[in-house]
Amino acid sequence: MLVRQKLFNNEWSCRPETAIFITPLLHYRLRWYAAATARLLLRRWQGLLLAVGLLASAGTTVFDNIAILNRPLLALLAPGHGFAWRFGYLLALQLAAVLWAAMQRAQIEGGGFMAFAGSLPFSPRQRRQVDLAVLVLADSPLLLMVAGSIAVTAAHRHAAPHVVPHVLLLIDVALLALVAQLAALERRPLGWAGALLACVVLAAGFRTGLALWLNALVVAAAWLALRRAPWPAWPLAGQRRRLPFADWPGRLLRLLAGRHAPALRVSLAILLRERRGEAIAKLMSTAAVFAGGFALMQLFDYDDRARIVALLAQGLIALTLSGVYRGLHMAHLASAGYTAALPAKPAWSRGFDLATVLGFGLPLLAVPAFAACVLAGLPPLRALTSIASYLALLAALRAPQLFHERHAVVLSTIVAGCWTVATIVYLN
Repeated sequence: MLVRQKLFNNEWSCRPETAIFITPLLHYRLRWYAAATARLLLRRWQGLLLAVGLLASAGTTVFDNIAILNRPLLALLAPGHGFAWRFGYLLALQLAAVLWAAMQRAQIEGGGFMAFAGSLPFSPRQRRQVDLAVLVLADSPLLLMVAGSIAVTAAHRHAAPHVVPHVLLLIDVALLALVAQLAALERRPLGWAGALLACVVLAAGFRTGLALWLNALVVAAAWLALRRAPWPAWPLAGQRRRLPFADWPGRLLRLLAGRHAPALRVSLAILLRERRGEAIAKLMSTAAVFAGGFALMQLFDYDDRARIVALLAQGLIALTLSGVYRGLHMAHLASAGYTAALPAKPAWSRGFDLATVLGFGLPLLAVPAFAACVLAGLPPLRALTSIASYLALLAALRAPQLFHERHAVVLSTIVAGCWTVATIVYLN
């Protein structure tokens, strides 16, 4: 109402480039993001405090803790890797940043207010400035990681001759992450192509005579790409060509599920469309669990302790994925007024939810078992047994997740911990 009143009362300046013009839009966007994110953090504060406490207790001093928390970025500066590894790692960092933004798309885009704001006379550059401001707020944990990495790198200025290029490289990573996130939110493939080219330049120039100038060039190019107005969208950019093999997931589902395919599609649609942000968050959490487990396996030199770490990682992954059950259950409750009129059993969705979550978690649970089988010498039969055991755990965690909202995390943790200990004792 405030935006509409100021428009009709002509209280805004007629010059569209003034900061006063975009202040109300930025105010409402930031207010929406703060409210939506606060509700999300209120449900996740226990897990966040536990994760931060575990990571913080791993170091002995504040500086060591900062180095441990920023190890994903500091690994990029390790000198013992070639062009292919560094280019792939830069792409992985950009992909993680895009997934981070995609996980928060509903909070970043502004909610229902933007349906009205789309009719207001904002220029594309003004909209991008507001999007960038909200995106910087959403990326604050990632930017804190970049700031910590820069502090750790600058602290070794007397020991390493490449401090300035390394600092510029970390700034490049942050700016390219913003470019890739804007390209994903605005659905502009040209931005992805620019980020890809910049990754090639950074990987090729690492610790060479041109590293300083190449890193500075990428900083300038990324800053200009963020400051300028977006290119006009192609006329057919929003239209997708219908390819003959475009419906292969549906055909595969009908082949596997038979006459149950329509009901199974309900659970899949809830997971991959309505709860897409939650599914992406689960994927990122499981990737972080596997990365930490893989680092411990390397630390233990792939001995018997590495096998135990792989089994622990599978248990944490199963515990993380079990949170999907609550979102599926809430969606079924919201549609109970319609589904109650159908000739179906009262608990018709239980089996389909189990099949969806187990299919979603099977590849994620197989990755640590495969790593333990190849690297730590775990027998293939035991690796398959561990996957079957943790799939059974994932199915068993449905009951504690839906038992009580307040005690769901505690009960699920107890069940997963006891199950993991029993699996480790049996397989070792």
